[in-house]
Amino acid sequence: MILKKFNKKTKEELKNFLILKDLQCNYLDWCKWAGWIDTDGFVRLLKKNQTKKISLSLRDRQPVELLSNFMECNLVYREHTTFTPEPYRYEYTAKEFITTICGDKVIFFMKKIYPYMLNQEKKLRICKILGYEPESKKLDDWTKQEVISYFATALEGDGSIRNRKCKTKKDTIDIYFSSSDIQYLSDIKYLVDKNFNTCLHLSETTTYKTKQGIKTKYRLYITNNVGNMEEFFRMLAADNIMTLDRKRKKVIQHINQGELNEQRL
Repeated sequence: MILKKFNKKTKEELKNFLILKDLQCNYLDWCKWAGWIDTDGFVRLLKKNQTKKISLSLRDRQPVELLSNFMECNLVYREHTTFTPEPYRYEYTAKEFITTICGDKVIFFMKKIYPYMLNQEKKLRICKILGYEPESKKLDDWTKQEVISYFATALEGDGSIRNRKCKTKKDTIDIYFSSSDIQYLSDIKYLVDKNFNTCLHLSETTTYKTKQGIKTKYRLYITNNVGNMEEFFRMLAADNIMTLDRKRKKVIQHINQGELNEQRL
């Protein structure tokens, strides 16, 4: 079902559109979109007709509609039967919102997000599509604001947030990423550790069988009880950083509860 449809642009209109996008957006905007594509995006080159595509597919409408409006690409809703990821595999009905960028728009978009992408598999696909390897931003050169901008959307894509009450110490907020790509999680850990003077916990959680063989699942665990994480969470909860209200509210709830606890001391 098409929820929003955009008219096809002429070559001149498309050229002006991309010029305007380049002028309107700064590097933090591309950090955010890189986080979304790294986690819930699909990078494709169709062999049959060499069509180049990037799609964003989520059960939450907000970020998908943002990208749809941003790049003026159709917004679609669909339901289909699928399976949960390994190792806990069961059938369910997926409900998702999708937008797909293609043509000259997707080449422009790929070039802009590539420097901030951390998912090596998707970066490799982009290199094959472009025919060369664009320059990536070195991890040592990322600023705090870039880390937060990327982390916010990556968290909304593949992360989980839980507020936890503790009897013996202040209430905590737990954030974790689960992935079979240990290099991806290691890069996120390095960026947060370096910029916020902390030491996040990365560990193996389980192994499971796939058609490609045995895979290992890893988890990157983040809590407010280590390093300079209060600053991290305050930056994360700032206006125009996170997209999903339901996840941002959990971060704000933690900050407000911490301030209340301090007033009581």
